[in-house]
Order: sequence, then C-alpha cells, then structure tokens
Amino acid sequence: MKYLLPLLATTALSGLALAAAPPDSGAVPEGIAASDWSGIRAAHEASRHAPHRQDNGHLVTRNPGQQWLAEFDGKGFTVTPDHGDWTWGLDLTGYGNHTLSSASSPAQLRYEGGKITCQRDENLTEWFINDTRGLEQGWNLQKRPERTDQDGPLQLHLSNRGGIRPQISAEGDCVSFQREDGSSALTYGGLKAWDADGKKLSVRFEQAGEGDIRILVEDQTARYPITIDPVVQQARLAASNAGLSDYFGSAVATSGNTVVVAARNEDSSAIGVNGDQTNNAAPESGAVYVFVRANGVWVQQAYLKASNTGAGDQFGRSVAISGDTLVVGARDEDSASIGVNGDQSSNAATNSGAVYVFTRTGATWSQQAYLKANNAEGGFVIGDCFGASVAVSGDTVVVGAPEEDSAATGVNGDASNNSADGSGAAYVFVRSGSNWSQQAYLKASNTNTADLFGGEVAISGDTVVVGASRERSAATGVNGDQSNNSVFGAGAAYVFTRSGTAWSQQAYLKASNTAVASPGNSVGYLFGSSVAISGDTVVVGSPGEESAATGVNGDQTSKAALSSGAAYVFARSGTAWAQQAYLKASNTGTSDNFGVSVGISGDKLIVGAVFESSDATGVDGDQISNAAGASGAAYIFNRSGTTWTQQSYLKASDTAQSASFGSSVGISPRTAVVGAFQPDIYVNPTTNITHTGAAYTFNIDPAPEISIRQAEASLPNGATKPVGIFVVGTSTEVTFDLLNLGVDPLTLTGTPKVALTGSSDFTVSTQPSSPVGDSGQTLFKVSFAPTSQGPKAASLSISSNDANNSSFVIQLTGTGLTYTTDTDGDGLDDATEFTMAPLGFDWQTHQGALATAYLASLNGPGFYDAAQIQALHPGTSLLAKDPVSNRFKLTAQWEKSTDLAEFLAFPAPADSSVSISPSGGVEFEFASPESAGFFRINQD
Repeated sequence: MKYLLPLLATTALSGLALAAAPPDSGAVPEGIAASDWSGIRAAHEASRHAPHRQDNGHLVTRNPGQQWLAEFDGKGFTVTPDHGDWTWGLDLTGYGNHTLSSASSPAQLRYEGGKITCQRDENLTEWFINDTRGLEQGWNLQKRPERTDQDGPLQLHLSNRGGIRPQISAEGDCVSFQREDGSSALTYGGLKAWDADGKKLSVRFEQAGEGDIRILVEDQTARYPITIDPVVQQARLAASNAGLSDYFGSAVATSGNTVVVAARNEDSSAIGVNGDQTNNAAPESGAVYVFVRANGVWVQQAYLKASNTGAGDQFGRSVAISGDTLVVGARDEDSASIGVNGDQSSNAATNSGAVYVFTRTGATWSQQAYLKANNAEGGFVIGDCFGASVAVSGDTVVVGAPEEDSAATGVNGDASNNSADGSGAAYVFVRSGSNWSQQAYLKASNTNTADLFGGEVAISGDTVVVGASRERSAATGVNGDQSNNSVFGAGAAYVFTRSGTAWSQQAYLKASNTAVASPGNSVGYLFGSSVAISGDTVVVGSPGEESAATGVNGDQTSKAALSSGAAYVFARSGTAWAQQAYLKASNTGTSDNFGVSVGISGDKLIVGAVFESSDATGVDGDQISNAAGASGAAYIFNRSGTTWTQQSYLKASDTAQSASFGSSVGISPRTAVVGAFQPDIYVNPTTNITHTGAAYTFNIDPAPEISIRQAEASLPNGATKPVGIFVVGTSTEVTFDLLNLGVDPLTLTGTPKVALTGSSDFTVSTQPSSPVGDSGQTLFKVSFAPTSQGPKAASLSISSNDANNSSFVIQLTGTGLTYTTDTDGDGLDDATEFTMAPLGFDWQTHQGALATAYLASLNGPGFYDAAQIQALHPGTSLLAKDPVSNRFKLTAQWEKSTDLAEFLAFPAPADSSVSISPSGGVEFEFASPESAGFFRINQD
C-alpha cells in the first residue's frame, strides 16, 4: 500500500546547488545520439540532487529547484531555506502502539543513488528521495502494527521541528505551517493513499497538541506491506522548465484562485497545451504558465504555448484572465493572416503580432481562438506589435497594437492610411458561444506619430481604457486641450464605452501635473505606461514622473526625484470623470519607476516600482536601506469612501539586486501577484542561471468570508429561498453549498452549525463540516415535508467567524397541499389540481368550466387512463403481521363514486366473492347496476 503526500510551501526561496549548471536542454550536441544526451542530462540532474555524508554521520542534500538544504540525522529531517526566517522538519516518533527511539541514529542512514534509507526498527524503514519534484519521504511497514483500537485507523505520530506551527485544513488533507505572525511558511498537502491492489484509502491529518501532527490511515482492509509516501516541495511560482533569460514573471495576471505567469523569452518549440518543455529549439518563442490555488497551495495547472510557435515571437508578452478565459499576446509573431483563426503558417508580416485565446473546462485548457488585426502589417524594423497588451472581461477582449501606423481617429476609422508611424491602435473582439469576431477598431482622438496608443489596455464590462505613453499634449486633468504637442513623452489615457455594440470615446485623461521632463529624464513622464480599471475607477501609471512627494495627494510640483514615478486614480460619476487621488510610494526614490505596472480590484489597487532599491524582504519591511539596487517593490493601496491610503509595502521573500520585482503586477479581491523577471538561479559559487525569473503571491485579505450558493446561484445574507409546493405526504431535499471565499479557515460556531426556527416541516437533513479551509467548500441539506395545508416558513441561520456576516440568515418558504382542501372552490381539491397542472389545472384559480367538464367526462372512455387516475393519490402502506395469530390480515374499506366528487361506502353485495389469482392478485367480484364507476380502497 502506498500513500502519496505532496508537501507544498508558500514562501518563495532562493537556493543553492552542489553541481554546475545543467547542460543545455535544447538541441542535441553534434556527434551525440539523442538517447545518450538524454542520459547525460538525467545523470547530471541526479548529481545535483545527490546526498553527501557529513563528518557527524548525517546526510545532506540540496534541491536547486526548491532552493533549500535538507539534513537527515537518523530520526527525521530538517529543511533550511537559503534565504528565509524559518527552519522546518519532522520526526516520526511512533506508529500504532509502538514508540520509536528519540535517540539520533545516523549510523543507520544508508544511500544508494539518490535514495536515502534508515531502518528505524524491525518493522519500519524510513526513506527519502531528493529530485526535481522536491523531497519525497516514505515509510515501509512490513506488517500491520498493533494498536489499542484494532478497528480504528493506523496513526503515525509526527513531531514538528522548527518554530513554525501546524494548522490543519478543514478537510484534513493538508497542513499549513505558520509563522508567529500568522503568515504561512510551508504547506504539507495533497494527501492521497492506496493499497497494494491499487484501491484508494481514506487518509487525513489531525492536530496532535500545539506543535505536532499525526497521519490517520484507514488501513482496516488494506493488504500489507504498506508504503506511506509524502513529497516536500516549495510552492514558489517558478517555471517548470526554468532556463537562461526566460524572463518568467515578465507578465502576470490573476482571477479568483488562478494566477497566470508569462516567460516571454522561454525557448521550447512545443505547441499548444502541456507540450514538451525540454526542447529549446525556438529561442524566445515564449510560454505561459497557469497556477491554481487549492487548500492554500499553489500548483501548476498548465503550460501553454502558441499553436504556431516561432522563434522570437514572445508569446506571453502580455497576459490577461477573466474566470476561465485566458488571453495571451505574442507581440512579435509574424503571420500575415488577418481576423480570427486565419492562416498561421505564413511568416510574411514580421512583428505584426497575434493574440491567442484559451479556455478552461474543469482543469483542462485548450486554445479557442487565434486573433489578428484586420489590418495586420509587419515591418522591416518593427511591425504593428498587435498583442503588446491584452485585456479581457467576460466575452470581450481588447488588444493593443502600439506600433500600428494609421492616421485615423476615434472609432472604426480608415485603417488603411499608414501616415502616422507608431501612432498605435486598439482592437475589440467579442465572443458569441465559442466564436470570436472583431467589434471595434479604436484610435486616439488626437492621433499622432509615435504616440504608442495601445501600449497598455484594460477593460471592465463595457468600459475600455487605452494608454498612449508617448502622447505629447500639455493638457492636465480630464478632457483638456489635445492639440498642443509641446511636452515630449507626457502621455495620456483614453476611456471608451460601449452601448449595445457601438463604442465611443468618453474621456481623455492626463496627469494633474503634466510637465516637461527635467534634464536627465530623456523619455518623459510616460503617463499611460500602465492602465487598469475596475467598475468606475481607473488607475494610470506614470513611471517617469519626478516629484519627491510620498504617500497620497502630496506636493506634485517638486521635481527633485527624477523618474521616481506616480500613479493617478480617476473615478466616474455618471459619464463624468475626475481625478480622485495622486499616489506616490511611501519611500519615493529617484529612478524607482513607481507606476511602471498597476492593477485594481474594487477598492484595492497595486502599483509596481521596478527599480526600487531597498533590501527588505516580505511585507512591510524596512524601506530605508537602499542596499539592493533595482530589486523592486510593490505597494498596495486601499480606498475607504473616496480616501486612499497605503496598506502594504511588498518585497520578494528573497530580495536580490536587479531582480525587477514589480515589473508586472496583478490583483484580485484576495490575491496579489507580483512578477520579477530577472532573478537568477544560484547554482554554485561560480555559476548562476541568470534572469530565469519568478513570481510571488500575497494574501491581501485573508479573513474568512462565508458565501452560500444554491444551484450555482449566490444567496446574499437575508435572502428568501422558496423550496416549492408539495403535497402532504411527499417531501423534497434542497442542497446548499457553503463556501469560504477567504484564506483563513472559516469556522462555523453555532450548535448546531445550521439552525432552523419556524415551521417544523423544515429540517436540516445534513449538517456542514467545519472549519472550511482556504477557498474551500462544504454542503448542507434542508428537507421540506409539509404535514398540513398552507404556506410554511422557517428561518435558517449560520453563525461563523466571518466578522462581516457573523450570523448568516436565509428565509425558507414552502407550501403544503392536501386532497381535502379546495382553495379556489371549483369542485376539485388542491392536491389533485396541482398534480394535474400539466393538463391546465391551477389549484389557486377558480376554473369552474374546466372542473365541470373534467368531472362530467370522467366516465367517457379514454379521457384518463388507469395510470393517470392512480397518480392522483400515489402511495403504499406497510402491512404488519398480527402478533397473536402470526398471520397477515388486510382490512379494507371499499368506497364507490360515479363522478369522483363524492365517494360513498360500498357494502359488498350478497353474491360477491374474493379470490387470489395464480399470479398473486386479489380479485373482488361483485354485481353493480352502473355500467362503470370509480372505486377507492381505504386500508386500515
């Protein structure tokens, strides 16, 4: 029996390896067979992860991918990150009723190849494998251990090493090891189990005191020997095929529990989804990596490549995601096709650019569309660069082409006049079903050469924002004079709105302190280098802005900090836009480029400062020391009403000089992601794999948040949920999903967890589980079984540790109907009419003519068949044996009706007979003067 327990860490760490850089995984060297080269590379990887004996007998291994050192002493292991404030490890102290020695026994440690083993006693062998997946740990048990409760699960007792403390998930399938401040350092998850026959077994974690854990395995029917097998990994967002100058982290995006990270210079020649990552035959073709969070652990879900991968295409130059739709820009793709799903094979339009749309079904991604501009053009030096920026909201995609050359202005102008080189354009595509088409061609209202309109785009619903970082007007604020082109590199942003299918420009946005750049700033303020939108709020970055102000709404006039950068928040009221805030870093510094990237979600926004230089790590560290030049930072701001304040100062957990942390940012209601495309992988004191890149996730609002859904529809606190109309004697069961939209565990504090008051016809048939982990869910069920006629109501309440909804209430309503009540007075009872609703009957509406026709026609042949009559009042009764006679006795009251309106007792005539047929049927034979009739049996 084998148990797979992958362990995933939530802190990104840098690392150290014991061997040189890996051999190039691209083309096979001349003179070496492909199979031999594959073997050479495999042997090299094994040597990088191999164990080494220390003078004290301990074994150590390094893991270059996970970036830590692990030490084994004969009773457990300790993991130490190369950069981090924690250590962690586990000791197996016992299993079943057996206690293992607490003494270290390094003499028992053996290794062969990459596998370490330690014979802990005569029944149990502990082993470890260190490879590219992480650190795999296992225990082999030869026979079933003795335990006090032989019918209970096998328990393995694990003692925690280090200062981080375990927190078990609601489902018991993972453990988050947390620092003193509550942040997560490491997650031990993905718990799975199966026996020697391949049968899945139930296995879970349990807390064992303040700092320890135990693993419970339901091994009652398992066949021994068994193997218990966890894997230790870092959950750092890094490429699964990290390579030299891949620039992983050059673009990022997030939606819900999904993060997308691009490596625009990745080199593999794979195509489509989850192809071969090892063949580096297409330099700088680019790739995109999709990560999902489950139970607090980030794992890679997909590896995406273009359907027409080509060297230098830079697939992943831009990325965007909305729910299950992901959009990727390849700015330098070369095909000459136009429109949607054209010929990808012709590379006759250099750097014309392309965009690829992927969709997810369950956990499976596939490409849905290949988008090109309807006026796609290449260039000897540079083409249109369609796909330099992308954005998506629902069924609408916006694509920027900053080097497009037409002199058109506004919406759907003449795209054929190429007299304004590098003026730029943006394109709107819409989806109907799974089919995409171009809806609009957007140009600036003041198109000019080299404005780079479309360098950045953003969308929220029916509103699009387009940045033009090299626009040159001297205007300030909203809808100023666009005609004065006296400020080089000032920049602008343009807001477009959609009504039906028609787009129009709504606003022209400029910085409130537009100015000519100071000597030494050769590019300008570059307002519009980054744009983002959420609802009625737009944020625009200006990384070349020069004021020395700090914080929110400081002095904009000072030009004492060249290229320190700023961000500007605009808010819409009706159709009118106004600047709401002027944002600066809390540690403004020259050349920080604050505003090079921006993102917004509701009342939270994030700003990247790619060249910020402090050597702080993590969240809210020391901003003063500038000892790590161009390491980069990101800043989160929060809005209350109309007032913005800085909430957090973010740095990489492994801050390094020139890492470019903050070069890309993304934000969703609870998650921020920051890209750093230039970190290196440290191999040994003389070798780095440079500019591989990384991305870092931050929980920006970890508080638990309860959400209730029924049939995929969200129910707000205080909602009313009708369960329907049912005949007395029948029932229904309604299933509700209870979700935790937060990160911290959601604990249901009531007893019972779901309480009901009101009509006793409502009952909770299944209670939910608690606690509910990060982005997890459980369910509960409510039954409704009316016992009498009329409307019923009950109040359902759930108490939890959600500070904003500590008592979540749903009002339940239902109605019961009987065969003895005639609400509408038309001669037919409510239950009968409700049952015959498909035939046009309504139990609440007087339908005298229909009821009369129905009653008068019942004797006519063919109006109703036997099954329909039986359906008027279905049900069976249980017959009990007489305890005295030890025989069954069926007593029945016969009633007769000729019109179904009144049933009268029907005494059996003198010549009646009762018999049982050979097939078991009871036959009651009697005489009657009527030619036909309806009979009813009432059983006692």
